[in-house]
Amino acid sequence: MAGEDDVVAQVVTDVLEGRLSLPEAKQRLEGDPARYDLSFHEARRQELIELMDRIKEAPTAPHALTMTELGVAAAALFPVETCGYILTEGALRLIALDDPTPAFDFLERAVSALDADEPIRLRARRLRLQTLVLMGRHEEFRRDCSSVVAEAERLGSRVDLSMALLDQAEVTADTGDARSALDTVRVARRIRGTVRAHDEGSAYDLATFAYRHALIARQAGLFEETLEVLEEARRLALSAGDSALAAQMLRESGRTWEFLGERERSARMVEQAAAEAEGLGLHDRATEWRGEFADGVDNRNEEGWAWRRASVILRRHPDHAVEAVPLLRMCIAEARRLHQPAYEADARHALGISHDLSGNRAQAEAALRTAVRAVERRGDMLRVMRFRIDLVRNLIRQTRVHQALAELAPAIEIGERLRAGAATIELRQSVAVALSEAYDAEVFVTAVLHQVYESVDSSDGAAESPPGAAPSRPRSLLELGQRARAATMTEALRVGEVVESSADQALMSAVLRLRGAEAALQLAAAEFRGLVEPIAERQRAAGELERAAAGTGGSLRVNADPVPAGELSSALVPGEVLVDLLAVPEAVTITCLTSDGSTTARLFTWGARTRRRTLLRLQRVRREYLNAHPDDLHETRALAEQSGSRLDEGLFGAIAEAVGEVCSQPPVRLFVSPENELFQLPYWRLAALLPGCAVSMLPTPGALPLLRARRRDGRRPWISVSDPSRTLRHTARDIPGSLGYQPCPPETDALLTSLPGAGRIHFACHGHFDPDSAYRSGLEVAPSPVPDPLGARDEQRKAGLELFTAAQITGRLLLPHCTLVVLSACDSGLPRHHAASEFTSLPGAFLTAGARNVIASLWPAHDAAAALLMNTFHTVAATPHTAPSAALAAARQKLASISREEAVTLLGTEDLPPFDPPFADSVYTDCFQHYGVD
Repeated sequence: MAGEDDVVAQVVTDVLEGRLSLPEAKQRLEGDPARYDLSFHEARRQELIELMDRIKEAPTAPHALTMTELGVAAAALFPVETCGYILTEGALRLIALDDPTPAFDFLERAVSALDADEPIRLRARRLRLQTLVLMGRHEEFRRDCSSVVAEAERLGSRVDLSMALLDQAEVTADTGDARSALDTVRVARRIRGTVRAHDEGSAYDLATFAYRHALIARQAGLFEETLEVLEEARRLALSAGDSALAAQMLRESGRTWEFLGERERSARMVEQAAAEAEGLGLHDRATEWRGEFADGVDNRNEEGWAWRRASVILRRHPDHAVEAVPLLRMCIAEARRLHQPAYEADARHALGISHDLSGNRAQAEAALRTAVRAVERRGDMLRVMRFRIDLVRNLIRQTRVHQALAELAPAIEIGERLRAGAATIELRQSVAVALSEAYDAEVFVTAVLHQVYESVDSSDGAAESPPGAAPSRPRSLLELGQRARAATMTEALRVGEVVESSADQALMSAVLRLRGAEAALQLAAAEFRGLVEPIAERQRAAGELERAAAGTGGSLRVNADPVPAGELSSALVPGEVLVDLLAVPEAVTITCLTSDGSTTARLFTWGARTRRRTLLRLQRVRREYLNAHPDDLHETRALAEQSGSRLDEGLFGAIAEAVGEVCSQPPVRLFVSPENELFQLPYWRLAALLPGCAVSMLPTPGALPLLRARRRDGRRPWISVSDPSRTLRHTARDIPGSLGYQPCPPETDALLTSLPGAGRIHFACHGHFDPDSAYRSGLEVAPSPVPDPLGARDEQRKAGLELFTAAQITGRLLLPHCTLVVLSACDSGLPRHHAASEFTSLPGAFLTAGARNVIASLWPAHDAAAALLMNTFHTVAATPHTAPSAALAAARQKLASISREEAVTLLGTEDLPPFDPPFADSVYTDCFQHYGVD
C-alpha cells in the first residue's frame, strides 16, 4: 500500500503546483483505514517527519498553510497529538512569515490535540500567546498569560517561561506601564540566560532578548540602562556570528541619542552601522538607515518604503513636505495592520510636521494631538515630551501663546523627571538637550508677553495687562535660564561647598573619584567607546561617596534647582548688574538684575542660523588677522575691526541699553551669563559701551552666590607653570619676578601634587581646544611616563603631545585655597558647543575644582601681546584689594596704549605688528576674559 500511496511529498507538490485541488488531496491522504498495514504506518510516519521539515522551510505563508493542512490530513490515522505537532510546526512558520491570524487558528487546534503531551502543549500555548501579541489582542493575552507562566514554572520549562515573560513585558509596555514591563523583561532575560544551548528550540537568542529589554528601558526613560543593554546586545550578536543584528544594535544606540537631541553623535553612529550593513551586502538597510535613496534603490514594493521616502522628504526637502502627507497616511494604515503602536505614533507625529511645514496649521495640530495621545497611552515619556514640544511650536505659529504655555507645562515636567532620573552627567546633559527645546519655547513666549504687556502698560493705559503678569516675567526668565541649562555646574559647585565645609579627607577622595568617573564616562560617550564599564564605575564611585558622606554624619544630596532671583540680587553689591543671555532659535533674550532687585527683559532679534554664521566669521577673521601675510595685514585688520563693530551695534548695544534701563548710574561691574554658542563672544567689548565697567563671565546665574561663598584669601603659595615646549619666546615676562611666584614643573604628577595647596596659579604654555571631546581640551605639559586615561588622546601622545586636560582637572584636582587661575594660552576659554549649554571648558573645570576666578582666552593669543597684558595684570592684581576683573580691565587699557618703542624695549624684539601702538586692536586686547566673581 505504501507504493500505491506514494510519498506525501508528491501529493503536496501536486497541490502547490496546481495539478490537484486541496479537498482532493486531503481525501487521497486520509484514504481507507482498513487497507493500511504496519509497513504503511512506518512509511507514513517518516513522510510526516519529512513534511514537517518542508514546513519549516516554507517560502510563503500560503505554502505553509497548504502543507500544514495536508500534513494534518495525512496524520488522520495517527494519535491525535501527531496533528498537534504538525499544527504547531505550521504555526511557528506562519509566525516567522509575519502571518499571525492563521497561526493562531492552528495553535487553537493544536492545544486541543496535545493533552497527552504536556511539554509540547505548553509550547503551543506559549506560541498562542505570542500570536495574540502580534495581533494586538491584549485583553485575551492578559487573561491567558498567568496560567501559561504557571504551567511553565510547574514543568520547569525555562524556554517557555522566558518567552512568555518577554511577551508579557511587551504587552505591559504597549499598554503604558513601561516600569512594570522593565521589571518583567529583566526577569525574562535572567531566566533565558540559564537555558542550555541544546534546549533553546524556537526561543529568541540572547541578543534579541537584550534588544527587547533595551527598547522597553528607552520607553521607560532609563537611558543609561538602554545604552548599556544595547551595547551588550551588540556584543552578544557579534559573539553569535550575527553581524546584521550587531549593526542593528549600533543603529538603535544612535537612534537613542537622536531621541535625546544628540543629532551629531547619532549621525556618526548610524553611519557606522550603515557601513557595517553595506559590508554585509545589506544595501537597502544601509540606505534606509542613512535616510538616502540612490538610483534604483527606491523600490515601492519594499516593506517600509513609504516611511523611508517620507522621512527623506521631511529631512532633505522640507519645502516639498506636502508630498509626504499621502505617504504618511499609508504608514499609519500599515502600522495599524501590523499592530505597531509606536510606528503609528511616529507616523502621526511626522504627519503633523508635514502639515505644519506645508502651512496647514489646523490639520497639523490635530495630527500632533493624536500623536501625543498615542504615546501617552504607551507611557513613552521621551516621545510625549518631544511630540508636545512640536505641538507647542504649532500653537505659537498660530499665535495661541497662552495655549502653548499650557501645553508646555506637562512637557517640561516630564523632561525634568527624566533629567532627574538620569544618573550620569552625560545623560542628564543629553536629556537637557531635548528639554532645552521646551525651555526655548517658554523663554521666547515669556519674553514676548513681557514686551507686549510692557508696551501696553506704557501706552497711556490703552489696554491693561493681566494683574501681576509683567513684573514677574523677568524674574521668571532668570529662573528659566537656569533650568534651560544642563545645570550640572550648579550642582558641582554646591557639592564643592559641602565638601569644603566638612574638610573630611575621605569625603574629598570620594568626590574626586566620582568626578573622575563622570569625566571618564563623558569621554567614552563623546568618543563612541563602550559605556557599560564607565557607567558601572560611576555607580561604584557614587556609592562610595554616599558612604563617605554618611561617615561624616552629613549628606551630599544636593540638587541643581535654580537659585531664586531674590538670592541672586542679594549676592550683588550696588553698582553690579547680572545679565543673563538665553539663545532661543528666533532671538536672544536679555534679562538684567540689580542688587536692589530691579529687572528688565528684552528680545534681541538674532536667529540661530545667523548667529552661527556670525560666530564662524568672527573666529575665521581673528585667526586670519593673527596669521596674515604682510601684504594682507591691513585688509584682515579692517575685517576684524568691522566684525567687532557689528557686535557693538547689534547684541552688545542691546545689552548696554537694557542695562541702562535698570541702572540710574553707570554700572561698575557686569556679570554676564551667556548660553551655548554665545559663550564665544568677547564681552569685554561692553566696557567701551559702558565706560568704567569691568566685565566677568559666569557659567550660569546660579554660580554667582555659590562662587561668592568661597572663602579664599590668596595667601597660599603662588605657583607658575612654564611652557615645556620652549617655543613661546615671551612667556618669561608674564609675571614680574618681584611677585615671588614659585615654579612648578610642567608635569601632570607635579601639578596634581602642588596645585591643591596654591593660592594663585599661572599657566604660560600652549593651549588646545578639542571641539569633538571638550574634556580632552588642555594645557600642554611635559610627557608623562604613565598615560592617564583622562589625559591626552593616544594619537596625541604618539605625536609627542601631552596635555593637562579638563577631564584631569575635574576628576583629579581639588583647589580649596585657590583664588585665581590664569591660563595664558591659546583657546583656553573656549567651551564645548553643546545644546544643553553646559560650560564644559578649562575655566569650567578649574571653577569646579575650587578656583574662585579664572582668566582665559577666546582665540589664539599673540605671544608678545599676552606677555605684556599678563605682566600688567599681575602687577595690578598684586595690589591689595584689587579684584582680578579690575586688574584685567587695567591691563587691557595699558596694552592698547603701549607705544611701539616701549613694547620693543620691554620685549627685546622688533618682531611686532607694524603699527603704533602695535597692540591697540581688539584682537589683542579682547582675547582674554575673566570668569568668576573676584
